[in-house]
Amino acid sequence: MVVQVDAVHSALSDMGFKDVEIMVAETGWPYRGDNNEVGPSIENAKAYNGNLIAHLKSMVGTPLMPGKSVDTYLFALYDEDLKAGPGSERAFGLYKPDLSMTYDVGISNSYPVLDSVDSETDCNYLVCTKGWYF
Repeated sequence: MVVQVDAVHSALSDMGFKDVEIMVAETGWPYRGDNNEVGPSIENAKAYNGNLIAHLKSMVGTPLMPGKSVDTYLFALYDEDLKAGPGSERAFGLYKPDLSMTYDVGISNSYPVLDSVDSETDCNYLVCTKGWYF
């Protein structure tokens, strides 16, 4: 994903849009799929999403944007059981409909209580109101 983000940043910069914020609107990995699909597994999904979260929390950024994290939305919080297509299309959820975890990547639906926010960084990866956070 880092390479793709830098490719977009480079292309935007070349077109004169150096200050445009980049957001990754959907990324994830399926935890199961059909027998003919290569790659979907709980281990692979946990590794992809877990490493992504660790990278985002590290604030390392990318080679073209060091020290800057990109807003990123994991796909998906819950499975889409009625979605058409291969089995993997219905198996991206971090949680099951009964709110039990499919696998643990370190997010929670409880939230921290912050008496004060000292800097923008304090809330960079925490939703400072009730919601999902890591």
